[in-house]
Amino acid sequence: MIAAGRWRSPWVECAAAAACILAADSVAFRAGTVMAAVPEPDLQAVQAVCGRCHTTAVFLNDLRSWERWNDVFADMVRRGANGTDEQLARVTRYFLENLTVINVNTSPAEELAGVLGVSEDVAQDVIARRDRQPFSNIAQLRAVPGVDSAKLDQRKKRILF
Repeated sequence: MIAAGRWRSPWVECAAAAACILAADSVAFRAGTVMAAVPEPDLQAVQAVCGRCHTTAVFLNDLRSWERWNDVFADMVRRGANGTDEQLARVTRYFLENLTVINVNTSPAEELAGVLGVSEDVAQDVIARRDRQPFSNIAQLRAVPGVDSAKLDQRKKRILF
């Protein structure tokens, strides 16, 4: 969602004032595998907010469109999921950067920026390029100035054309 030109978490509308009473554990469970190190802050927030009712293994390998994740978030809020504004922003970022599928030729700038790991300006450049000629492969996307090839390689299974 966009608010005054900035990306806004879908959680904010549903649970902006909510406080999460559960702190994330120092051991991360990712897709059924125990990780010895403390997880990144965004994943830690996911564990605190989402892991209160179910394990994160339930969804960590589940790729969906951003629209579908918003449906899931709304359902979870109705069931009582909550967290601090910072936690919810981190959950939003984690899902967008790690579990969201986009179509480069149809997704809005906010989704492109999150999934591709680029600035809003670069996302707008992607849109300008696709308006002239739709993308048909990852090599064409790599040619857009500001697009990080390493990030594309990491995220290519979530990028559709």
